[in-house]
Amino acid sequence: MECPKFENICLAKETGADYSSDTGNDVTAVTDTYKVRDTVDVLTAMKVFVKVAEVNSYAHAAESLEIGVPRISRIISDLEAHLGTRLLQRTTRKMSPTEAGRLYLERCRQILGELEETYSILSSNAVSKSGRLRIVSPALFSLRKLAPLLSTYQHAYPDVTIDLTLADRPVDLIEEEFDLGILAARHVSGQTLVSRHLTSTDYYTCASPEYIARHGAPTHPSELPKHPYLAFRTEHAADGIVFNAPDDTQITVAPTPTFYANNIGMVRECAIAGLGIATLSAYLVEDDIESGKLMRLFPEYSLPDREFRIVYSNRKFLPLKVKAFVDMAVEHFRQTRAGQQAS
Repeated sequence: MECPKFENICLAKETGADYSSDTGNDVTAVTDTYKVRDTVDVLTAMKVFVKVAEVNSYAHAAESLEIGVPRISRIISDLEAHLGTRLLQRTTRKMSPTEAGRLYLERCRQILGELEETYSILSSNAVSKSGRLRIVSPALFSLRKLAPLLSTYQHAYPDVTIDLTLADRPVDLIEEEFDLGILAARHVSGQTLVSRHLTSTDYYTCASPEYIARHGAPTHPSELPKHPYLAFRTEHAADGIVFNAPDDTQITVAPTPTFYANNIGMVRECAIAGLGIATLSAYLVEDDIESGKLMRLFPEYSLPDREFRIVYSNRKFLPLKVKAFVDMAVEHFRQTRAGQQAS
């Protein structure tokens, strides 16, 4: 069985030991400058032992590992001293593992093989687009905006399994072990995260025709506190809603919610049902306004738009499945925005 091909390591340079002369085949005391237990790369010593045991020769092992015979002899001797047992039976004509050496050889092969397998898995994960991709994103944003992007990505990288979590709350990507998130900009924080602009959406104040028929339509934002207001708990600001007037002045209004929900889709449904007035994202209600289910109030007064950013860990070696999704998402929404501006 071939020992995994780890990179050769110059032990003399790392430990300061002198391996310039052959020390013979006897087990020698561990020197102050070279201690297997404390300073030597034990895995490299294991690799040397496995190679010697496989080829039954210091010279052949030295040639294969591209290090000198004296160094091979010294490493084996110090390894035996560290373990407190002889690993190789050496004569002028033959070299073979002792009983302890055969047991150690089996364990070394297993350890080095598992280490090489782990290294291969991690390396392939860094250079290949495969495995599971864990994404977190707001629920209604995902329902309205993400499906075309996910379809394009899955078609390009069929070996990636997408695991999407919908969450209308602040998310800790690292703690919750997400690869990336699509988050409202105000929820992005932390020095260990990288974020890129994805898209922005306008917000409209809306009510259903049924509600307006019963209660009348407010004609100015300042009238909002007189009406029942439907609030999305995660986004509702207790200090008020800021409207931008046509003359570039700002009006801050603090409506009193008569209904809260932790899901923006439920707020929309209640607005359509006539429970009250709500402030909702344009991507969520544009079709409702066009179909007449909802009516936009105060169209001459604009609300600050909301930015969404794609967020991921600030890691030196970012898996390509993550990088590919980030780049594809940024480009997807850029093209969507360009198409909207052109129409």
